[in-house]
Amino acid sequence: METAVVMTDRKSAPSIFEYDDYRAYLRDFYRFQKERSRTFSFRYFSRRAGFASPNFLKLVMEGKRNLSLESVSRFVDALKLSRSEAEFFHHLVGFSQAKSPDERADYASKILRSKGYQKMHPLNQAEFSYYACWFYIPVRELVALSFFREDPEWVAKTVFPQISVEEARRALSDLEAIGLLRRESGRLVQNTRTVTTANEVTSASIVGYHREMLNRASESIETVRRERREISAACIPVSEAVASEIKRRLQEFRNEILALAGEDTKPDRVYQLGLQLFPISRLPDESEA
Repeated sequence: METAVVMTDRKSAPSIFEYDDYRAYLRDFYRFQKERSRTFSFRYFSRRAGFASPNFLKLVMEGKRNLSLESVSRFVDALKLSRSEAEFFHHLVGFSQAKSPDERADYASKILRSKGYQKMHPLNQAEFSYYACWFYIPVRELVALSFFREDPEWVAKTVFPQISVEEARRALSDLEAIGLLRRESGRLVQNTRTVTTANEVTSASIVGYHREMLNRASESIETVRRERREISAACIPVSEAVASEIKRRLQEFRNEILALAGEDTKPDRVYQLGLQLFPISRLPDESEA
C-alpha cells in the first residue's frame, strides 16, 4: 500500500521522508518538477542521471524496472538528495525490492530508525514494535488481569520469559501512544482499537512476530510444565480441497476460542495460542509448496 501524498498546488518539493514507497516518491517528484518547469522531462532526468534510456525513470515509476545499486547512486545524484535523504532512499529501494521477509523486515527497521521518517510518522515506530517485539502483545493482555500493576518492574517480572524493566516501560508507553491502552479514572485499561498494519513498513514486522512465537512454543517444551501446555502435531495426507476445509475449521475454532476468552470474567494468566497448518510436500509439477 503506497503512502498517499497530495500534490495539488504544492509549494515545496516532496520530502523523501514522507514515503514508504520509493516509486510513489518518484512519481510525486516528477509531477512537482514538471509543474515548476516545462523543460523537465523523462529525457532530461535520464540525461542528468547518466542513463542511455530516455524513459528509464518512467519505467521505474511504473514498476516495470527495478533499481540496481549503481542505479540508486545515479538517482541520488539526479534527485540532489542530501546524505541522510540518500541513505533513506537506499533503504526504501531495498525494502521495496527485498527478496525475503527477513530482508524486508530488516529494511523496515532501518526506515523506522531514520530521524526524518520518525518526525513525519511519529507513531509508526510504536506500531512496528507491537509485532517486532514479541512481549508487546502479552504486556497489553496483562492489563486485563484484575491484579495488574502499572509498575514496569512488576510487568517485567510477570512476563514469561522475563523481560527488562526498560522493555516493560517502553511497551506500556508505546501501547498507550498507539491507542491500544488508554486511561480510565487514572488507571490503564485496554482499548478496543486494533492495529491494522495498513502501512507496509509496519506490516513487515508481522513475519518476525510469528517466527518469534514459534520459537517461544518450542522453548515451552522445556520451560513450561506439561499440565500447563498442549503441543501436538499430526502429519496427514489430504487433497487441496480437504486442506482448505481444515483451514476453514481452524479459523472457526480460533474465533470460538476468542469468544470463550472474552466471556472469562476472572482471567489470571496470559496464554499464547498457535494454530499451524502448512504443506510439507509438493506436487510433482510444483516448484513451490
